Amino acid sequence: MSTENTEINIPDNNEKKDNSEAENKDIKNENNNKEINNNEDIKNNEDKNINESKVKKHRHHHHHKKGDDLNVKKSKKKHKSKKGSQRQKLLENEKENINNAPKSYITNSEKENMILKYVSNFNRQYIQQFPNRKKLFLCPENEYGVKKFVCTTIRPTQLPFNEIYDYSSCALFVANYIKYEPLEPSHELPSVLTSPTFTLEKQVGNCFECATLLVSLLRGVGYDAYVVSGYAIADVTLLDESKVYFEPPPSYIKHDDIPKPLKIIKSNTDEEDIFNPVSIADSFKVINENNENEKEYKYKIKPSKKFESNFLRLQAEKEKYQAQLELEKKQLEEEELQRKKDEEENYDFLRGMRVHAWVLVLPGKREISEPFFIEPSTGKVTDINDNGYLGIESVWSSQNYWANMQPCFNGLNGISFDLSDNLKWEFLLLSNAQPSYSFDKQDDKGDDQGSDDEENEELNSNILDLPKSWVDQLIISKENFESVTPSGKKIIIYSNAKYEIYADYFRKDGLVTRIIYFADDKYNFKGKIHEFYSNRSDKLVERVIIANDDTIIEYFLPGRSHGLKKHIIVGERTKEMHFYPEARNDGLYKRVDLPNKIIEYFQERDDKLNYRSVTFDASKDSEILEQRVIIKMAEKYDRNFDIPAHKDYAKKTYFIKKEKMKVVFHREKDRIIQSWREFKKPISEQKENINELVTEFQINPFLKQPKKQYLYDELCKLITSEQLCLQAIKSSAREMKEILQVRDQEENDIVLQISIYDTIRNKTIQVKNENDPHKNDEDNKLADLDYLSPFIIKFANGDGTNLSKEEAQQIRDACLASFKQRLIDKGNIIQSRLDYTTKEYQRRQLEYSKNADTLTKDETESYVAYCNEALFKIHVLEKCLAKQKEVASTKLSNLNSKLKNDERLKCLYD
Repeated sequence: MSTENTEINIPDNNEKKDNSEAENKDIKNENNNKEINNNEDIKNNEDKNINESKVKKHRHHHHHKKGDDLNVKKSKKKHKSKKGSQRQKLLENEKENINNAPKSYITNSEKENMILKYVSNFNRQYIQQFPNRKKLFLCPENEYGVKKFVCTTIRPTQLPFNEIYDYSSCALFVANYIKYEPLEPSHELPSVLTSPTFTLEKQVGNCFECATLLVSLLRGVGYDAYVVSGYAIADVTLLDESKVYFEPPPSYIKHDDIPKPLKIIKSNTDEEDIFNPVSIADSFKVINENNENEKEYKYKIKPSKKFESNFLRLQAEKEKYQAQLELEKKQLEEEELQRKKDEEENYDFLRGMRVHAWVLVLPGKREISEPFFIEPSTGKVTDINDNGYLGIESVWSSQNYWANMQPCFNGLNGISFDLSDNLKWEFLLLSNAQPSYSFDKQDDKGDDQGSDDEENEELNSNILDLPKSWVDQLIISKENFESVTPSGKKIIIYSNAKYEIYADYFRKDGLVTRIIYFADDKYNFKGKIHEFYSNRSDKLVERVIIANDDTIIEYFLPGRSHGLKKHIIVGERTKEMHFYPEARNDGLYKRVDLPNKIIEYFQERDDKLNYRSVTFDASKDSEILEQRVIIKMAEKYDRNFDIPAHKDYAKKTYFIKKEKMKVVFHREKDRIIQSWREFKKPISEQKENINELVTEFQINPFLKQPKKQYLYDELCKLITSEQLCLQAIKSSAREMKEILQVRDQEENDIVLQISIYDTIRNKTIQVKNENDPHKNDEDNKLADLDYLSPFIIKFANGDGTNLSKEEAQQIRDACLASFKQRLIDKGNIIQSRLDYTTKEYQRRQLEYSKNADTLTKDETESYVAYCNEALFKIHVLEKCLAKQKEVASTKLSNLNSKLKNDERLKCLYD
């Protein structure tokens, strides 16, 4: 309950002001009403320089009363000017169609008339007891001009959509689906409260109508929700989000590399809000691994020692510290002056009088442990002590009505929402005095209270209970539900961002959300654009655009051919590509394209490879790989514990220009240095000693030196490995080129996918297909296939009509014989393949037994692999042959039955 019901909340002051100041206040009031009419003028007026003498507030009671009259006149004038609003036009049109309205909408039942009289009596007693309080919102007219009790206007309904089963999603649905219109005038209760069906159908409503619809949906899914009638600040009642900081929504894909927008944090020293910027450039800084540190010379000349006075140094530091303190003090004074100036410019003379309605959810149902508010115009969930709400007059649900008996001196701080406390809340109906507790207690009553129940029934028979809701069941089609907003799109302006919402399939590019973060040069934040997509065939779900750095980051869902997950583009060149490693055979999960280097990262590979890089000549830069000169290639491997550390490669480096190769082994246990070995490529024309080609460092002196044959084998394997590495790099380059080409095609021709569960759009496709003249071509082809046509064609008619008994018998026998021969041929084919595989296996087995002692390790492994494959083929062929013999008789009998039922051979069985 607001304590400022009859007078505007302006503090008193004993100083009297002259008439010129009164005129200045009238000017201030006019400016304030202009700010209410147009939220964009608020930002423009902030830049105006207003003299302090013109913004002094009149605090004397006589002057502020004059300001009240001026504001009321302005509000009425504004109300008249907005008489042609969308909601008002819809109400006028609805009254013209009163003949088509349901009976409960245009008439009142006997019980409803009785409850109206009861409510009128309650209201009369309430006014007599609290003459200074605002009237309660009890029995407004509906869209057809019929008075209805607000509790009966709520119709609890559960819509058949799982997406709005939760309170947060349900609130967002109402906020986006219904176009919000502020109350006019803002300090008076509305005279009309439309039904939730009207609000849902026309998609427009004020705060009371949005709150009523939201409570109907919340109570339909099991929440203990109530409509709250009270007072709020101008930003809440006018739906002005320009002062609200926008929090980024959750992402489809987990990632930590997107630069975050400016965040507001609380300082430890004062209560002011401070921006904490994040540098975008630093978020995408790419380190060039080719840059080498400047060479440090071993011998240097010692610089001469500089002598410095400690006293002078301390004095300089002290002066610097004093200057910094003065600068900070000056900045704080300027900020405080600016804050006061902004407060005076934006002062709301109707503060505490702006009527508003929102939703209260109490604990006890659906695992709700604490009460909270929901703002129906924005869908935001707030605390019950939120500063945006200044006072409460009453709350109601579909069960009862409660008037607030608690003063709201300090907003809603200290307000109790225990509706069962009759000292703090005055209930209207005796039947449901305690909202949700009475129903629970009734279920716990035992059979031993039968006599008490009979007495209670006699008492309750004389108590007026609430009639059922006069509103029809809420219905919304799936097509309208998926439209999200009345026009398919919605734009909200916040203090730091512009938020755009689009319905699915509303845009051809599949865009559903766009967030434009505003730039702020003061904090070195250049802004960015964050876009969310859905239903795209290329699996694109997010795109981040940073215009200042000319950077684009794209995120994809699993399902693409190359497993692409993220694509980073700087300028017109791809810098990074991230992949889903589980969707690839090579385990690649990241590819980085530096100016003179390409790096690839792998995971979970059988060969333990985790890194591959190729370095190019900086003097011959080109985007085409074939035209770039390769200087070196490198590969890194994870530790393979099946091999000793001194034989397990940690890194292979191939120096193409220098024609040498270097391998570094994994660090052994209790060693701080790794062993390495370097090979020079042998010239094919010359025969060099292997020892002259090898340079090595072995950290373990107790290991035996490897033999020449081992070193030569290792050199040959490295040469082969180098060729494989070069092939892999070229293959990766071709894959990159293919991905970029596919991306260009996808962006030029965007295709949206339609789910098989989407009955609306699939029906549209089905209707289009019905008009296609070629849609039945395949069906006609299948219909043309006749299993008897090869046998019937030999006879006179050729179409199977007028067959004699002998002709029918010949056709039947020929068909059965042909089918039987086909089954036999199929069995013979399987048998011949089985015989051939078995003989070949026996031949190879006999050959191996003769030459087993002379076979090499590779030949032995090849024989074992062949045996495994041959045994598998033999096993499969045996199964196929057994299955063929099993089903042959069944297929033959089925054909025989089919022939008996064929109309063309009916003469055989007559």
